[in-house]
Amino acid sequence: MMIAPVCLMITAAAATLSIHPSRSVFFFYETVTLSCAVPGSFSSWTVKRNTSTKSSVSCETWGQFNGSSCTIKGVYPSDSGVYWCESDSGECSNTINIRVATGVILQGPAVPLTEGDSVILNCSYKEKYAKESTSNFSAAFYRNGTFIGTMPEGRLSLTHVSKENEGFYKCKHPTKGQSPEIWLEVRGDDDDDGNDNDNTNNPVSVGAIGVIVGGVVITVIAVIAVIAWCKF
Repeated sequence: MMIAPVCLMITAAAATLSIHPSRSVFFFYETVTLSCAVPGSFSSWTVKRNTSTKSSVSCETWGQFNGSSCTIKGVYPSDSGVYWCESDSGECSNTINIRVATGVILQGPAVPLTEGDSVILNCSYKEKYAKESTSNFSAAFYRNGTFIGTMPEGRLSLTHVSKENEGFYKCKHPTKGQSPEIWLEVRGDDDDDGNDNDNTNNPVSVGAIGVIVGGVVITVIAVIAVIAWCKF
């Protein structure tokens, strides 16, 4: 199980992680680039990841780091995990989950949509060692396990999305099986960008926890001291 990064929460858009191609599921051996958009200098920021085997590992050990970007040439299942940008002082960007699979996959956005956006979910199939994938087949689509419909070209178009479109989506090839589910998140216009309460996008602040716990301990000690003083 992949765990979220443990670092300081950002209170503004200090850094934003993006991914190219802009999706969350990839076939074996695809090239993926993750980029940190940071106002001003990015010299103090790097891309990190948590996988099923290692935590908080910097780009230099698993990818090619170039300025504010990290490229993985030829992803493999071991590259599946949680990715984020982190500064030298421990600040974090949003997170992006990546999954590497073979067979049937559903290609959808790696970052949340905003109400009113439009998106195309693309059902693709590729053999492990094939050079190209195909979507030229009739694909059945499901949301939260409920059948939506069959699309002859393997694409599901969602226009002017709302919260009602949010959920887990998957597709099914006529003969090759079904894709893993992907999560489609839709945020309202009044949602606070970068300051929501989503634990996935706002990593836990160790420093903040320490301050809170320390404050509680001091308060308890002070109360006990006052009670003891009153007794004597």
